[in-house]
Amino acid sequence: QVGFFRDSAMSLFARIGGFSAGFAALGAAETFLTKKLAGSIPMLAEKASVEVPRLYGLVVAGAVGTGWLMFVLGMNVGMSRNKFIEKAKKEGDEHAEARYSYPKTYAEGFGETAKEFNCVQRAHQQAMETYPQMLAFSLLGGLRHPIMATLGQLVWIVARWKWAQGYSTGKPDQRYATKWGFHIWTSLIMEMTLAVSAGLGIMKIV
Repeated sequence: QVGFFRDSAMSLFARIGGFSAGFAALGAAETFLTKKLAGSIPMLAEKASVEVPRLYGLVVAGAVGTGWLMFVLGMNVGMSRNKFIEKAKKEGDEHAEARYSYPKTYAEGFGETAKEFNCVQRAHQQAMETYPQMLAFSLLGGLRHPIMATLGQLVWIVARWKWAQGYSTGKPDQRYATKWGFHIWTSLIMEMTLAVSAGLGIMKIV
């Protein structure tokens, strides 16, 4: 068994080494080609400087706001655990502690109580799935469009909160019960567009 693990580890390191060597070669090729073609394609050799607008401070503040919302959604799940443990016990669930306590992410079972808890958890989990993109796009797009990026952040915060409230009712279809719910996507698309604009601006294309 020791030999098996040793061989597996060696195989893994060999693969990592192979990937690293391949990526290093591609990086070297990019550097070579960039220098080679710089004469005919000036953009390859040009350097760009990015000036941060004073209003970018609003974008930073907005980013903190989105992080605070994620913290609140996470705390909501944590505080809900004891609530659902007590509720399940009253319903006669002898496995209530194990079902709703850490490290369980979702409660097992098909009962309404388990479903309701899972909806609270999902309201946070789904937000986590797109939060890195939202944060990155807004910070990048804000370099060129600080006002629009901040507006997108504010819309996202309100929309996310409304979306989570609807989901946490235990009825998944309620996540879009208000018009705000759909704006978790429109705000994300807007921030994505602003980030693309910022990138094109850095390259002096538009």
